[in-house]
Amino acid sequence: QNIYQSVNNEDIGNILNSMTIVDDKIYLVVNNSNKILVVNKYTMVKEAEIKGNRIVNPRYLVVNEGKGYISNWGDPNNSNDDFITVISLDTNAVLETIPVDEGPEKMIIDTDKLYVCLQGGYGFNNKVVVIDTNDNSIETILTVGDVPNSIVSDSSGNLWVLCSGKPSYADVETAGYLYKIVPGNNSLSFFEYQNTEHPSLLNSDSGMLYYSLNGKVFKMDETDGDLPSEPIQGLGGFYRSMAIQNGELFATDPGDYASEGSLKIFNIASGELLETIGTGIVPAQVVFP
Repeated sequence: QNIYQSVNNEDIGNILNSMTIVDDKIYLVVNNSNKILVVNKYTMVKEAEIKGNRIVNPRYLVVNEGKGYISNWGDPNNSNDDFITVISLDTNAVLETIPVDEGPEKMIIDTDKLYVCLQGGYGFNNKVVVIDTNDNSIETILTVGDVPNSIVSDSSGNLWVLCSGKPSYADVETAGYLYKIVPGNNSLSFFEYQNTEHPSLLNSDSGMLYYSLNGKVFKMDETDGDLPSEPIQGLGGFYRSMAIQNGELFATDPGDYASEGSLKIFNIASGELLETIGTGIVPAQVVFP
């Protein structure tokens, strides 16, 4: 526990939002502190700190061909200052920024294209922007459901975007959607949830899609023509994040969001709880090396 603080004799900062492992480095995206910490994967010793006026309210980082792409909200009360920061993984220098619409969040790389979910920051957005990483130009903007919260690739190379829809406290509550994107022509198809259903935490593993809805975990074959009607038994919980590997579900449970949470590891096939590990407050992400 608290390994970064112990090794480096300093706090990580305010709101560690996400982390990305690249070779022997871990990139820690520290949201409110407006910085990226680069640490050694084996020792957790800090090697660099990336900050400045082109790292503002950072959210997530993905990599491609020696470069890192960081989603930034900027000022969350300003819908016109959001952007993607491009950094060199060799030098940790900021190379450029790419302006985008409000609320860039989760991202994925498909060959030389960067797909960015525009969730909406403190508001609500309904776009996925496609960026050509060869010249960092915006290739196209796809309209999806409200509040796209996660994006994954499947075994056939298609991309899936899960949209939670606008919540009940919004101006108008809207339904969640699951969108399929075919890279190359970026054609779209979708599944629609009920108006009061707001799914999240999309995962893909071995030809199956998994997501969370109303405290339950659902499984769907990527070739299915309908959304699943019944959840997987034994895996329920109101999780902060989910990650799946080798038939096991790693789910972070924030509990009361004020005291220590936990990591729960399940066998997906049987629903058996294999292990519970205590964590810090609001465990947010599991990343596999």
